[in-house]
Amino acid sequence: MTRKFAVARKSANAIALFDALKAAVPFNLVEVPTTKYPTAPANLQELRKGITTMTELFTSDERADAKKTSRDDVEHEFVSVLTTMSNRGFAFADLPTLFAFEQDRNQHLDIVTRYTRAANANTDALSAKVAEWFSDITAVLSVAKVVGADVMAEAAAAPNKTMAALGIDLHVREKLNASAQAGVQVMAAGRGLMILKAAKIDALSLDLGDVELAAAMALYSYFPDAIEGASMQEAGLRFGSVVLGVNADGVVVYRDAVQSNASGLLPHTALVAADGKALAALQSKIDVRLGAVDHAFTGTVENGGMTVAERRLRDFGKSAVTTY
Repeated sequence: MTRKFAVARKSANAIALFDALKAAVPFNLVEVPTTKYPTAPANLQELRKGITTMTELFTSDERADAKKTSRDDVEHEFVSVLTTMSNRGFAFADLPTLFAFEQDRNQHLDIVTRYTRAANANTDALSAKVAEWFSDITAVLSVAKVVGADVMAEAAAAPNKTMAALGIDLHVREKLNASAQAGVQVMAAGRGLMILKAAKIDALSLDLGDVELAAAMALYSYFPDAIEGASMQEAGLRFGSVVLGVNADGVVVYRDAVQSNASGLLPHTALVAADGKALAALQSKIDVRLGAVDHAFTGTVENGGMTVAERRLRDFGKSAVTTY
């Protein structure tokens, strides 16, 4: 089943990337088992309290001092405690209902635990594959900064990834010394260019925002379905400089930021959620958090005193919520 969602802006490149990714990495989700938390007895608390009281009576210090080990003594002790509880009005007749409830509850919790473990493991495995796939795409962006648009245009026209990488490599060798050459992801960029060609994406039109949005769409699509009795753990997707986080609310892109006494990642923009209303609510949460901390996102020196909304407008353009 295709999961519907809304995104923060329109991007034909992101949609094309997302479609290409789905063809390369199937989003196989763990099926949610059918289970339901059992109905508890109306007097559950009284029954549990009675069990606790019996346990305390059996293990009291006074009884421990006089306790013996013969069968008759144990039987006498047991009957004595039951008699005490009966005199106190404990509902022994309701114990079978309690036992049945506890058995059903334990079975339900076991199913939930096994599902969440399997689903979270599946998410981690898919994220690893997706990150590897996108690393070739981000290599195209990073290499383009080194060799320039003209070189990338020539490489993009190559018939295969090897020829594309070779074309890039020749210019890298001319432009950079041996030490700097080692840091350029030539082969990855060649593979990425061929992926973009197959997806009919102009490599020169692609930007990091397109990649982040496509990755967010993917992460939201394979985030596990919820199950009664448990919350799915927050999942992340990292590759290159891209850091995404997802939970039941949606997907957020995180960016490096400097605060008054620390530095690290802060949520920047809500990219994907179930619908437009949920997307706006998630962005509101981010804005409230950012408004409570003194910070500046690094890598965007030109921000100066810009507000969160102004930064987001510059980075992502006017919000154009679109549902898929």
